[in-house]
Amino acid sequence: MRAVRHGAGLAFFFLSAAMAAAQDFDYGRYEALFGEPVTVSATGKPERVSDTQVLMDVITAEDIRRSGARDIPALVRRLAGVDSTHSSSGEVGIGLGGYNQPSSGRVLVLINGREVSLEGVGDVLWSTLPVELEEIRQIEVLHGPQSALYGFNAVDGVINIITFDPVDDAINTAKVRAGTQDRRGVSAITTLPLSDSAGVRLAAAGDHVEDGGRTPFTPGRTSVSKDPNRRAFSFDFGARIADVGRVSLEASHTDVSQRLFYTNRSYDTRVTTDSAKGGWSADTPVGLVTATMSYSDVTMPWVSNPRSGTFHVDERIAQVGLSDLFKLGADDSFRVGFDGRRDRLDAPGLISGVLTGDLLAGSAMWEHQFTNSLSAVNAVRYDYYKLDRQGGGDPMDIYRNADFDRSDQGVSVNSALVAKVTEDDKIRLSVSRGLKLPSLTDFAQVGRVRPLAMAAAPIYGNPMLRASGVYGYRAGWDHQFRDLGITSRVAFFHDMTLSHVDSFSRRSHGGVIDVTGMGAGSVSNGLEVGFDRKAKEGWVWGGNVTYQRLHEHRDWGLRNAAPISKANAHLGYSWGDWEADLYGAYTSRTKGIGVTGMRPYRRQIVPIKEYVTLSPRLAWHPGDMLTVELTADNLWPYQDSLYYRMETSYGLTLRLRY
Repeated sequence: MRAVRHGAGLAFFFLSAAMAAAQDFDYGRYEALFGEPVTVSATGKPERVSDTQVLMDVITAEDIRRSGARDIPALVRRLAGVDSTHSSSGEVGIGLGGYNQPSSGRVLVLINGREVSLEGVGDVLWSTLPVELEEIRQIEVLHGPQSALYGFNAVDGVINIITFDPVDDAINTAKVRAGTQDRRGVSAITTLPLSDSAGVRLAAAGDHVEDGGRTPFTPGRTSVSKDPNRRAFSFDFGARIADVGRVSLEASHTDVSQRLFYTNRSYDTRVTTDSAKGGWSADTPVGLVTATMSYSDVTMPWVSNPRSGTFHVDERIAQVGLSDLFKLGADDSFRVGFDGRRDRLDAPGLISGVLTGDLLAGSAMWEHQFTNSLSAVNAVRYDYYKLDRQGGGDPMDIYRNADFDRSDQGVSVNSALVAKVTEDDKIRLSVSRGLKLPSLTDFAQVGRVRPLAMAAAPIYGNPMLRASGVYGYRAGWDHQFRDLGITSRVAFFHDMTLSHVDSFSRRSHGGVIDVTGMGAGSVSNGLEVGFDRKAKEGWVWGGNVTYQRLHEHRDWGLRNAAPISKANAHLGYSWGDWEADLYGAYTSRTKGIGVTGMRPYRRQIVPIKEYVTLSPRLAWHPGDMLTVELTADNLWPYQDSLYYRMETSYGLTLRLRY
């Protein structure tokens, strides 16, 4: 932290040390003190966002309030360097740095530091996240490989969702929303103070929308029409206890029915998720010690497509973490940590037997302050991953349980330098190496789920897959135009993935099958430019432009399948009891793989047109308690994938704060 030699910066570090673990850190107090967002996500230690060595974007609670967005992906997609694709009204893919492939698992998603990405299928089901927009304090988006701090599969970046603290932040709100496409929803959040140092927050929500927008390229579209329904409940407890430290407990349940896109085919599915997390942090003689433990049970009672059959999925994830953050002298901060994880996947009809993946990891971080204007962070992590399978016996299986008795390991490294050139200019340089681990399904799929057509060869997993190395290089320049209240950023990135999970045809049991393997890698290059002006009243505006090129070494006709150029813009004005905002987006053309809707099925490379769309918002605040909000999404309908068309929608929201 650059200001560590100054009184305010030193006080910031030590006063916040006892509450530095994710949600256990008092964000509100130090935001007010420094006049900007603060974070612990970049290095594991508390610091101002402007001082982090990592290129990071932060979506604040005020940004969320004025966004008119219905979900987290709609917020994140407005940032520079972010790609989004819709496979249905309930399923969205989010990519960073030019990569956005289904079931790729390249972006790690967290809620208060708890991983919510599903490693079993290599995806994030955004609709199942147990968090409402009104209880989010900020969303932190870290760009580039972050494996040295977060482990496997944080190779494109990290999205960390931070909720308000039930001890210090009283969130009491109820919301009703209705709109076109039969959209309706209701939510309620209440905070119950138990004492001056303890509190509980409860949240419940329900949503429904019509699953329209399917295109002729949607396989199985005539029989798959599950309208997304979501039910969610969460419990969040926190307390500061003298001589013990800070303790927290989170529990949640979500129940979602929607259309799921897997191996280029649509499925009806129901997903129930039950999660719990406990945390403890304390300022001890050896530093700030933090311990966490979490457990999640993700169950899909049925995943159904008439042409490909029905199967069910049960994934259980247990995680533990222990870290110690301490200082040696005025200029050096250290963090050492240990992480463990068990992922258990039971999915008859998708894999054979019960597959487990056990992870053990140790990590270390060192931050050194050379001068008041120059600092560096170096981090290293070693991951050991053990694969195992029990049971089995599926007649289509081509592997034995002994084939899964193997392990993989690797080292991740992050190095970053930040220089304060002037009071208004900061330059960040970073080099990183991350590890991309295949999903459990990549290891063990049995072949019933066919990729594109009934006539296609069945796909099998491969227990001999290895983690792939991903190298990232980034340079960023931040400049403040203080007189105008404008912040700006120019950033360059170059990412190189050594290999990707791919499929290769081979003969087995007298026929042709596709077996998963490690194929050729790819290179992604990009330039991001952004400006932002925020104010409590009057005009606010911002925008960003991204230019990127994705080069796949094995060309299936999809070279530069990611959009080459993108732009986002926001213009808003507030006066009296009124607010008006207009969000716009442009995305250049791209392409994807499709099949004809009638037999014989044929694989095609299909262009996806460029698009421009606008999303206006008008809000009226007749008092401190009530907000009436009118929104419109996608005034010009568009497609960002072959399989779904985003239609224009209108909505009315009534929000009550009490």
